[in-house]
Amino acid sequence: MAAPDLVVKAGKIVNPWMLRVAGRVPPWVVLHHVGRRSGTGYRTPLVAFAARPEQEIVAVLPLPWGSGTDWARNTMSAGTVRLTRGGKEFVVKDVRLVPAYEAVGWLASVPSMLLSAVGIEDCLVGTLHPA
Repeated sequence: MAAPDLVVKAGKIVNPWMLRVAGRVPPWVVLHHVGRRSGTGYRTPLVAFAARPEQEIVAVLPLPWGSGTDWARNTMSAGTVRLTRGGKEFVVKDVRLVPAYEAVGWLASVPSMLLSAVGIEDCLVGTLHPA
């Protein structure tokens, strides 16, 4: 599902302001990614959750507008990205696309309910490491 035009326009206005607080106020994060073709560095404010499906800790990045957004495509292409959460830097490695129903099972109850209620279909997940 592509982001509606209104959301895209609002994002261009709101995102610069969100970047000021996103990396400090969980569950908001700042995703640091590089353009697939341009090589330009970008910072995108997002919501992300940490989960423990097994022994490792994974970052769960919901995709409300689907996997076709530039930040999602850049992240999947690179396979590794950095993010800032709670004022700390992390590296997310081995990024992959998973169905939201799978990721929801790894999350705590509140984030799980939020993702299910919003109707998100896919998430990006990857192993979370301190930078």
